[in-house]
Amino acid sequence: MSKDSSKKVSRRDFLKLTGAGVIGLAVGSVLGWTLKPAELREVTSTVTIPREVTITPSVVRKLPKDTIKIGVLGIRSGLWATYGEFIEQGARMAAEEINARGGVLGAKIELTFRDEQADVVKQARELVDVEKVDFIVGIDSSGNVMKVGGIIDELGKILIVTHAATHRLTEELVYKQGKKLIFRSSVPVYQDGILAAYIAKDLPVKKWVGINGDYEFGRVSWELFTKTLKSFRPDVEFVGEQWPKFGTQDFKPFISALLGTDGEALYTSIWAIELITLQRQMIEMGAYKKFRAVISSLGYSMDVAYALGKDYPTAELGTWVSGRYIWLYPPTDLNKSFVDRFRSKYGKYPAYSSETTYSAIYMIKAAVEQAESLDPDKVIKTLEGMVLMTPAGVRWIRPEDHQAIYEVPYGRIVHKGAEIPLLEDLKAVPAHMYYKTPPFT
Repeated sequence: MSKDSSKKVSRRDFLKLTGAGVIGLAVGSVLGWTLKPAELREVTSTVTIPREVTITPSVVRKLPKDTIKIGVLGIRSGLWATYGEFIEQGARMAAEEINARGGVLGAKIELTFRDEQADVVKQARELVDVEKVDFIVGIDSSGNVMKVGGIIDELGKILIVTHAATHRLTEELVYKQGKKLIFRSSVPVYQDGILAAYIAKDLPVKKWVGINGDYEFGRVSWELFTKTLKSFRPDVEFVGEQWPKFGTQDFKPFISALLGTDGEALYTSIWAIELITLQRQMIEMGAYKKFRAVISSLGYSMDVAYALGKDYPTAELGTWVSGRYIWLYPPTDLNKSFVDRFRSKYGKYPAYSSETTYSAIYMIKAAVEQAESLDPDKVIKTLEGMVLMTPAGVRWIRPEDHQAIYEVPYGRIVHKGAEIPLLEDLKAVPAHMYYKTPPFT
């Protein structure tokens, strides 16, 4: 594939590429990918001298500065601080790899970390005004990402979101309001609600209950799940729903209410430490004796998998879990290499936000190298429609809403005596089938 033809891909072309299994946009190196086959751009000319000897001098194009500064936002304090650590791990690993190979057009990447819990708007402003960053990546909270997204034009820097899942970020801020500085490298709430329904539709149960957070993410996840499942299976019923507040640690009243229904299966989008607590209390209260199937949309985040370990409960018809990246999918050499290097560096399997942040840093690298500039408008143009081969698989940056399109499977928890619970019966659906598409009506 030529340099020019690898820059941008339309939706139709993307479907052709992925449908054919073509992933030739990856560079054949240990680091994997970029959309240009050379680490440094060269413009060559040929000069002929006596004795028919040909020499080819090269001019290396470099950025006008020695450092690309990237601000990294994540939750770095409180009960959810693990997620800020996951983001930091991915960012550091990518930056170290890139810098070890000469940087980006001769410029080294420098990272600055801030806690989004400490007034995210203030932190974002200081990253731009004080730290003079060129890009911002990260953000765990959907509420926080909407706050930063609301002032993004004022900040004037490209933001690549690597965790926060609200659909409003890309559907409303980017597509409808035209805030072109916003991109997202991670799967949105479509994964939690819509794809979960693809799993549920094939299970031999009719009556579902739900326990989800009483905030936007939880309510949207349940709404997407119920509407999508009902469209697949008009015979299903939703016979109970519970809405614990953010930060809940005693789920027993909510579990008790669901045990009082005639539900056969349970869906939850509860995540992080709350999910660990929920699962332990469900075991204690006998929920896994009642509910034949459990779907937990963020149940294979590494903090949950490591914390529950051999005690991770399994329902009769399966405890089905997912995330925004699953370390054992896709089964490519690129992903295996990433997982091996990550484990060598950090001693554990990579969390989903580690991979999405790692890939976001490489998105920046690829776009800056194509644009040969740090100018946001030029970088935006190179990012729109870009296709990259990443550990999570082929990512297409949809031009209309700047959402990275890639698939992440659900799998069934099994215990094989490994370091953490493993997944079997992985079920993946092509991303274009379950991601909502413009005009988002």
